[in-house]
Amino acid sequence: MIQDHHRFCIAPMMKKTDRHFRFLARQFTNKSMLYTEMIHANAVLKGDVEKLLSFSNVEHPLGLQLGGSDPQMLAEASIIGQEFGYDEINLNVGCPSKKVKSGNFGVFLMKNVDLLSACVDAVKKRINIPFTIKCRIGVDDFEGEEYLVKFVKTIADLGVKTFIIHARKAISGLDTKRNRSIPPLNYELVFKIKELFPDLNIVINGGIEEISSVKDLLNNVDGVMLGRKIYSDPAFLLQIDKEIYLDENKLDFESGMNNYMNYILSLDNPKDVNRAITHLVQIIRRISHTKKIRKQLLENVRDGAKDLEHIFNGFKKDLHQTTHLQTH
Repeated sequence: MIQDHHRFCIAPMMKKTDRHFRFLARQFTNKSMLYTEMIHANAVLKGDVEKLLSFSNVEHPLGLQLGGSDPQMLAEASIIGQEFGYDEINLNVGCPSKKVKSGNFGVFLMKNVDLLSACVDAVKKRINIPFTIKCRIGVDDFEGEEYLVKFVKTIADLGVKTFIIHARKAISGLDTKRNRSIPPLNYELVFKIKELFPDLNIVINGGIEEISSVKDLLNNVDGVMLGRKIYSDPAFLLQIDKEIYLDENKLDFESGMNNYMNYILSLDNPKDVNRAITHLVQIIRRISHTKKIRKQLLENVRDGAKDLEHIFNGFKKDLHQTTHLQTH
């Protein structure tokens, strides 16, 4: 059941949660819900759809996150996502970037609930897979309990059952990075939404770093979403299936790393290889003995990745001897 997978979600992150990173994440968790990067509906309709939307079957359960504010474009893009085999379509109503503001989508749809409602209604009428919303608790002067309750009720009345809520408001004058830290967290307001709407699936996001925090939050909401914590430390996911889903799998760090390196070697496109190596560098930087390996990998990205197999073989031997991982 898709709702069960929402107990732990990996956030959509631009230039991070591409199909290569999602394959890496799947080496450490079978159960967590994965999402694509945000893809604008216009790109789906007019771009290279195979390149944008293709994914591996191991990535399920997987949601496609769309951006945009044109109801018909979003509906058509959602149909394509459904046809590609995604388990869920998610609409980005939380991104506060300047590009998003100029296009009047993302979190700025929270200021225009009539337009958002038209988008939701158009999509819901055209697809039969779950359609979810990722939003914030408010934006600029559109904030507070009364506002958020009305917002959630309006969208829920259109048939949306799952809300992923970043427990910060967005502030127009701040860039994306500062909007992740300067507006204060308000978990209690998200808890209140769950209390008032017990039949909705409420997932909380923002400022979560520890497995203990994940467990505590699940006492008040249905699911928890983490983003940059997971990107900087994908092996954190090794705890999730066991601790959150009570699933005893046989996933382990060494096997996951070996699988991912073999995956990189199977890629044909040099750009794909470089992107996949970038994710690998992120995870091995947390291993105490890998500075030399990181340097070799980055040099290979610049030189066309000619010696990857040799580097990986050396790293696999090193990894087998010592798998000391600096986890939190």
